[in-house]
Amino acid sequence: MCTMEEQIGPLIFVENPDYPYPFAVERPPRFWMEETTGQLAAAIEVYLRSEPLSDAQLALIKLYLRQYLERAVLAEGADRHRLLERVERLRRVGDVERFAEALSEVGVEPF
Repeated sequence: MCTMEEQIGPLIFVENPDYPYPFAVERPPRFWMEETTGQLAAAIEVYLRSEPLSDAQLALIKLYLRQYLERAVLAEGADRHRLLERVERLRRVGDVERFAEALSEVGVEPF
């Protein structure tokens, strides 16, 4: 069984054939649990505990969210460009939490 590896910045993702992206898209978004360096998982764990993120952890989460939004299927009427602009304004855990809630309203569940 062949799995595809993809590097996005410092992150390396390996496709999990048991959990494919449910929509037919040319380049499916990578899910954080497919990242193999452990850097993203560590940052996501801090985020999920609502603890303060370091600048490096926040940068990894923003990188992850950008690639996810660029590739994910969004609900009709969702403004992908505006959502991508919001990623750049994330500064702390509370910002990421509010953004994740906004994403769920357009059918995106990156976490």
